[in-house]
Amino acid sequence: MSDTNDTIDIAAYIRTIGAPRHALTMRELKPLSGIGADERSRFFGAWRGVPTERRSAIVQAMVELSEDNVDLNFHQFLIWCLEDESDDVRAMAIEGLWENESLTVMRQLLDMLASDTSERVRAAAATGLSRFAYEAELGELDDDIAALLQSRLLALIDDPQQPVDVRRRAIESAGYFANNAAIQQRIEETYATGEQLQCESALVAMGRSMLQRWLPTIGRELGHASPARRYEAARAAGELADNARSLVPQLAPLVNDTDGEIAEAAIWALGQIGGAAARRTLQQLSKSQDEARSQAAIEALEELSLESGFLGGDWRRSRGQERQN
Repeated sequence: MSDTNDTIDIAAYIRTIGAPRHALTMRELKPLSGIGADERSRFFGAWRGVPTERRSAIVQAMVELSEDNVDLNFHQFLIWCLEDESDDVRAMAIEGLWENESLTVMRQLLDMLASDTSERVRAAAATGLSRFAYEAELGELDDDIAALLQSRLLALIDDPQQPVDVRRRAIESAGYFANNAAIQQRIEETYATGEQLQCESALVAMGRSMLQRWLPTIGRELGHASPARRYEAARAAGELADNARSLVPQLAPLVNDTDGEIAEAAIWALGQIGGAAARRTLQQLSKSQDEARSQAAIEALEELSLESGFLGGDWRRSRGQERQN
C-alpha cells in the first residue's frame, strides 16, 4: 500500500465498511485512495463477501467523492471493480475512471465493449473510450493503438446485434476520428434515422469531429423543437470553435431559452466560438439579473480573453484550421 495508508489492513477495512448496517461516511473512503496493486488478493478476498447493494453504494460514494476532491485517487480500487459480478458496480467503476489514461484500462474497456454481458456496461465502456479517441486524434497514442481503437468502435457500430444505446455511444466516441470516412458516414446514417436518441448522439459526434460539413445540420438543430436536440446542437457548435462563427446568429437566441441547461450550453458555446458578435452577446448577458446566466457569461468571456492571449490558440483552433471540408 502507499505511504498514506500503509497501516491499514485492507481486508479488515473492507469488511468493516462493507457491513450492511455500518453507517458509511465519505471520510472512511479516503484511506482507500492510492492503494497499491499488491493488495489485489486481499482486496478480492474481502470484497467478494460484501453484499451486492453495499458494493454498489461504496463505489457510487467513491465516484462522487473523487469528483469533488481531485487529490483522491481511487483508480486501482475502481480498476479491480471492473471485474465485479455486479453490472451496476462495473458500470460505475468505468464512470469513476473517466480521468484514467492508462492503455491497460483502454484495452480492458475494449474487451468489455466486445464481451461484457451487460448492455449498460458495454454502453459505459463505449463512452469511457471517448477520452482515448480524443488522445488518438491529437496524436498522443501510437498509430497502431489508434487504429485498433477506430476499428473496434467501427465494428461495434456496424454490429446489428448490438442494442441501439451501445451503438450510439460508440458513435459519440468515434466522432473524434474526422479523417475516417467510414466513421463520418456512420454519423450521417445515424442522424438520418430521425430517431431522437440517435440524432442526439450524431450531434455529439459531429461536434467532436470539428468538420465544417456538419455546420448546416447543427444550424438546423439549434432551432429544433426538442430541448435535448437544441442542447446537443449548442454543444456541437461550441466544439467546432471558431469554425462555427456562421452559426452565432442562430446560437445567440438560445441564451434566453426557457430551458436553463440549453441557455448555459449556448453561453459556453459562444465562449468557445469567439468573435465580435459572440463577445457582444456575452457582454450584454453578463449584466443580466439571472445570476446563473450572468455568471456563465462572465466565465465564457474569461475563456475568450484567455484564448485571445494564448499564442497560437488552443487545440480546437489548431485542429479546426486543418478541417475546411
